[in-house]
Amino acid sequence: MNVVAITLIGVVGTGLISAFFVVIRMIFGLITNLSDQLGGLRTVVHDGFREHGERLARIEAKLDIDPPVEAA
Repeated sequence: MNVVAITLIGVVGTGLISAFFVVIRMIFGLITNLSDQLGGLRTVVHDGFREHGERLARIEAKLDIDPPVEAA
């Protein structure tokens, strides 16, 4: 009877450890995926700000504004 109990405990323990590693791998996969998505979002936001800055520079050039002098 002890052999059956020990075997059952070993099988259940191994299954729990395997499930733990599967969950950890899934979490790391989700973190990697989220990191990739945020990297893409960062690029989109950076490009948007760059385009906005270029547009603002063109407007300032047309209005003949010197921002550092005007800001002081």
